Amino acid sequence: MFRSKLWANELDYRRTVLKVVLCIIIFAGSIFVVNNWLNGFKVYALIELAVVLFSVGLLAIHKKTPSLTLWSSLFLFAVYTVILIGIFTVAFKAALYTWLFLIPVLSYLLLGITLGNVFTCVYVIAGVAILCRALSFESSEIPLISVVNISLCLSAIWALSYTYESKRAAMVKRLQQMAAIDPLTGLNNRLLLDSSFEMLCESLPETQRSVSMLLIDLDHFKKVNDKYGHHVGDKVLIEVARLINETRRLNDWAFRLGGEEFCMLVTDTTELQAHSVAERIRLAVENTITIDDILINISVSIGVSHWPSDGETLNQLYKLADERLYQAKETGRNKVIGH
Repeated sequence: MFRSKLWANELDYRRTVLKVVLCIIIFAGSIFVVNNWLNGFKVYALIELAVVLFSVGLLAIHKKTPSLTLWSSLFLFAVYTVILIGIFTVAFKAALYTWLFLIPVLSYLLLGITLGNVFTCVYVIAGVAILCRALSFESSEIPLISVVNISLCLSAIWALSYTYESKRAAMVKRLQQMAAIDPLTGLNNRLLLDSSFEMLCESLPETQRSVSMLLIDLDHFKKVNDKYGHHVGDKVLIEVARLINETRRLNDWAFRLGGEEFCMLVTDTTELQAHSVAERIRLAVENTITIDDILINISVSIGVSHWPSDGETLNQLYKLADERLYQAKETGRNKVIGH
């Protein structure tokens, strides 16, 4: 399964969050570098400087990198490791402990639920372990209630961050499914056509670089709605979608473009093979449409075009397939025209 352009907003969301976090880390980290250097913690200052420089480099590429999750993971690994090194080496009263609260928030915002869980578990547990170590070695200076408060606050932020991200991710997934799938037939809808075509063209090996477009339109569908009602018309569309779905192979794509118009993208086929697929669909519709024990007299006309011989772009293929579909309609309907 490929990631369509419908997911672009989700990636943009994570890129925007990463940009804000990078700017904060660069600003705050620069202050810490200077402060630690002046206070004699030169090794730690150099480690922080390395993180700042890494953040600057990531800020320069974050908009275009295709490996956003990888870079975000490396960034969080660096930041969290610096935080743990810092709280391991400083006194408990240092404010550096408060940076632990960012771990669950940043993990889920930048990495999502699965990876976010991994990073949060590892680094929060490590932070609490360092806290407990500090309590055992500096027990005379550390009130137990302070450790309890930090642990409770960390747990609360963790729970809230997880709940927010899980609900947000579930809602995004649901909205994406609603946007990509035709609710009546269950086929892909028109919004996925462009992404699917680009994916097929880019992924096919040189020896299989061919994609056929089949534009399928029901003949005299309005008469079905007028005679039997729209509820029967909807069942006809569902049945046609089922027949199309049964005809396609695993690597082929089927769409409902709207109304009574359907489309298939058929990979690795000659013009003759694509015409044969279209004929199977035409005959299946002509012979088998029975709704509520009523034999529906309906047929389909199909126009076929081929990439790359008939055009390099989706618009060129669609225009030519549409012209051939119109030609099929004009010359008697219930036929396939592919050249």
